[in-house]
Amino acid sequence: MNLYVILVGVIKMQEQTNYPRPQLRRDEYTTLDGYWDYGFSINKEIDDYDGKILVPYPPESQKSGVERILLPGNYFHYRRTFHLTKHAHQRLLLHFEAVDAYCEVFLNGCFVGKHDGGYLPFSFDITNEIVEGENEIKVVVQDDTDYGNHARGKQRLHHGGMYYTPVSGIWQTVWYEWVDEQHITDVLFKPDLQKQGVYLEVSTMGDLEDVEVIIHQLDTKESTNYHIPACQQAFIALKNIQLWSPDHPFLYDVELIYGHDHVTSYFGMRAFSQVEINGHHYMAINGKPIFHYGLLDQGYYQGTLMSPPSDEAVIKDLKLVKSLGFNTIRKHVKIENSRFYYHCDQLGILVMQDMVNGGERYDDQFVTVQPNLFPALQSKRDDHNYIQMKRPDPDNRAAYYREVKETIEHLRHFVSIDTWVAFNEGWGQFDSQEVTDYIKKLDPERFVDSASGWFDMKAGDFLSIHNYFRPLHLKKSQRIIVLSEFGGMNYQINNHFYGKKNYGYKRLSSRKDFMIAYRKLMIRDIMKNIPHGLAGSIYTQLSDIEDEVNGLITYDREVVKCDQEIMRGIAQRIYGLFDREVGNE
Repeated sequence: MNLYVILVGVIKMQEQTNYPRPQLRRDEYTTLDGYWDYGFSINKEIDDYDGKILVPYPPESQKSGVERILLPGNYFHYRRTFHLTKHAHQRLLLHFEAVDAYCEVFLNGCFVGKHDGGYLPFSFDITNEIVEGENEIKVVVQDDTDYGNHARGKQRLHHGGMYYTPVSGIWQTVWYEWVDEQHITDVLFKPDLQKQGVYLEVSTMGDLEDVEVIIHQLDTKESTNYHIPACQQAFIALKNIQLWSPDHPFLYDVELIYGHDHVTSYFGMRAFSQVEINGHHYMAINGKPIFHYGLLDQGYYQGTLMSPPSDEAVIKDLKLVKSLGFNTIRKHVKIENSRFYYHCDQLGILVMQDMVNGGERYDDQFVTVQPNLFPALQSKRDDHNYIQMKRPDPDNRAAYYREVKETIEHLRHFVSIDTWVAFNEGWGQFDSQEVTDYIKKLDPERFVDSASGWFDMKAGDFLSIHNYFRPLHLKKSQRIIVLSEFGGMNYQINNHFYGKKNYGYKRLSSRKDFMIAYRKLMIRDIMKNIPHGLAGSIYTQLSDIEDEVNGLITYDREVVKCDQEIMRGIAQRIYGLFDREVGNE
């Protein structure tokens, strides 16, 4: 990748290698990542800044250079300058990939916009606020973490055990791009395998009527040109279709031209469906049942918390997932940057994507202890009881619906995502059937796991089980049965533990002991239940995180705690058993 630094430290990317928005790429973008001034205050205004912070790492992280938690009711301030040369007949768009949780943005003293919610990207057109030469940007942040009701995942101010150090402020890339006044704003592909083609809708800003589409099929080196109307869905028939699957993650490259605006994108040809075989229900890709053998992935990194240390670190994690024999990741109560999902598309890793949980502070006895000790209670809860479920505020429930819609609209492009997980273990769960209906209306093509663990309201596509302490025994269901969390075995590696008190289940002391226990668990809970309709499993988890030492790799990613060859052998045995059960052979 070619990089050069402008005098004030803005990095301009001349190539698209690490483009923050891989689903809609232009030839050039400029990142504002780097050192900013920062300051804490108890008031919205600030007189003096405290020092320098390395963006996009949150102030709570070691790599940011700050290592201090933003407390509820306080403010965190960012400031930096950057140099611009104005472009005639073009607009300047400023993008934030994620800022937790509420922020206001100012440019050259002018208020340009605000955003509420810590996990989704947003942007502002700042053309009218910029000046030739030096420009000053300020961002003011508030974050109440678990003392508010924002979506927050597993962040807690008083963290420990299964809850983690909170993250505030900018934690994903900040960047800008010049666009023509008439430009492409979004693109949506909907493959149709029966019709042997793809529906395409290109959203635009401008009054030009047509978009030129060039589809490249890299295996044959063929390119085909089409012209379709802007802002309308059009169907494009394809020849010699290559299907996308975890074993064959084929992607079509696409160029889109609208006036002088030229962007590149991609899509994959695949279809998700539910099939019934011998009275059991399964997930299928392109009509073929597939066992989802996956890992829980929470996306925390030692030293950088929720911010990946680099794009290469993300790729390394995902390649390890594949090399261990897994074909699925459950992305747990966190939304990653777009490049994460792009890499899953490229590598062929299915993604079960959680919505990020919010609501009032949870009662751990209610959502964790009691469901584990007394499983019969799990079906006796009423998620219309908003007070008990920690969603009493109607505005907060409305915010959840808004964030569901924004999450789906943001991530629907990505080929690898096949499941939306509405709620996890009762954390802020409410109105499961209504929420499921809403998700299905927004995206009828994917599966919905309405309640992963505990409080099953008989909604959605899955009977989604969490089971850490007992042998798994399945009862027949009219829905797909998935063991969506299990395992979590505790195996601490000396000199690679970054918590205060280790946390996990079934304490082990060596790789040999871990592999023996892992193999026994796979036989007992997975292999023996495949004949009874088990359709997928999610082992807890990919990596250690702070107090948790139940990962297959350490928090610092330096030690793989399992035997990779044995892991692959176990995976192949599971896939073989499943294929024989459903008749794939």
